[in-house]
Amino acid sequence: TIVHSEVSQETMEKLVSEAEIIVTCAGEPGLVKAEWINGAEVINIGTTFDVERDGLVSDVDGDLDKHASRFSPVPGGVGPISVAMLLKNVAKAAWKNMSTSGAA
Repeated sequence: TIVHSEVSQETMEKLVSEAEIIVTCAGEPGLVKAEWINGAEVINIGTTFDVERDGLVSDVDGDLDKHASRFSPVPGGVGPISVAMLLKNVAKAAWKNMSTSGAA
């Protein structure tokens, strides 16, 4: 099931409470409330810089320790993996470009 930020709060709460795995990537702080989560695993991809807090915040508002079975932290969760994969893809593209362009 895919839920986006334009879905009603009631529908989102129902679907989140029934989910086993939740991947947040809306970039909208507080879109999902931790108390809606019933033991699901949560992957926090959606992070936003909050000027007032002077740091990154998650799409999930509340204490995930109490409601999720496991979760990726914000900050420090999926970011290192994203950077590693980005660098891998850049290197792969560079090698491919060199081999097709005839460069050494």
